[in-house]
Amino acid sequence: MNTGVVAGLFTGMQVGAAIFMSQLVVADAGVGLLGMMRYGIALIFLLPLVLARKTPPIAARDWPWILMLGTGQVGVMITLLNIAVLYTSAARVALIFATLPAASLCIDMLRGQVTGGRLSLLGIGFSISGIAVLVGHDAFAARLTADELIGMGATCAATLIVAFCSSHYRPFVVRYGGPKIGVIAFAASMLPLSLLVWLMPPGTALRQWPATTWWLVLTIGLSSGVGYLMWFHAIARLPATRVTGFLALNPVTAALLTLIFMGGEVTASLIAAVALVCAGIACFALSPPAKAPDPEPTPPV
Repeated sequence: MNTGVVAGLFTGMQVGAAIFMSQLVVADAGVGLLGMMRYGIALIFLLPLVLARKTPPIAARDWPWILMLGTGQVGVMITLLNIAVLYTSAARVALIFATLPAASLCIDMLRGQVTGGRLSLLGIGFSISGIAVLVGHDAFAARLTADELIGMGATCAATLIVAFCSSHYRPFVVRYGGPKIGVIAFAASMLPLSLLVWLMPPGTALRQWPATTWWLVLTIGLSSGVGYLMWFHAIARLPATRVTGFLALNPVTAALLTLIFMGGEVTASLIAAVALVCAGIACFALSPPAKAPDPEPTPPV
């Protein structure tokens, strides 16, 4: 099996696990400080890998694009999603964010990039259907208010930003390596995340955090560092459409972990959603391999 597929599967599950753990500590940490600590820990985790690995120095012409992509992929995206959940339900956010593969497909097609073929299209259909079954009723049963429209708009913006960054990251990751690009992305994200800490301070002072909160924050940060390594590995080997398709695993993973550790009912909608998402993931995994990417990074257009 293509190692990019394995990395994509891991990333999808890691994101879901991080969402599950985040909901356990967000009341203490606050959305801003949690994001800053999460990616700060991930940065510290990746830094030794960067120092130990010799890679070409980043060309001056590439710095603006790498910084922009890093800020968007990490800082702006997590800021928008954290704002979104203040205005609308997590169910709506999950459902809209599940359209990420479709957004990536559109951007890849506009750029003339390899998309993975018909199986990827089928995988997108299965995945979005599965997420819709899982959260669709809760998402759209209620009447939409102005606040909810703001939250949904922020989620749409976050989805488009991740799709854009995923489509344009590949040449830079191929040339400079995932760890170096990851460190730059996390460092660039510190500014928007620090502003988020100022706007939404933690609910509990750090000295009052229980030990479980500290351990969960550490686990979230370390898993994010590993997750981004896997993400960049997949981006370097697969079309962005296929890689983002694996993220359909994240809401299902979060739902299953919630069911296992916090109790809950195994519903028909959960079973159907898992089956549909697994069918979609199988389509992404079986899609024909992409052509070898151009190792020379070019600015986004």
